[in-house]
Amino acid sequence: MSCLDVGTGTPIWTHRMGGNHCASPIHADDRIYFFDENGKATVIEANSREFRQLAVNQLETGCMASPAALDDALIVRTKTHLYRLEWRPSRDATR
Repeated sequence: MSCLDVGTGTPIWTHRMGGNHCASPIHADDRIYFFDENGKATVIEANSREFRQLAVNQLETGCMASPAALDDALIVRTKTHLYRLEWRPSRDATR
């Protein structure tokens, strides 16, 4: 994945996500969400200055369809389940 300067097309940063992705990434709440074919969910900050990974989680099965944003949640269909994923701050975030 690459972040480019919109005016010049010059790369600002690049990062190799790994895995196979057929689901489109989705932007919601200043984050970009990626789901791969093996169920790995990666969340990055939508930041033009530097690559910053916020979370990596593993779903039970892979994602073959693009997720959808609904209110404060993502709707994600895997090979076997339909999930509603909501963001909640961790206890450490308040310290």
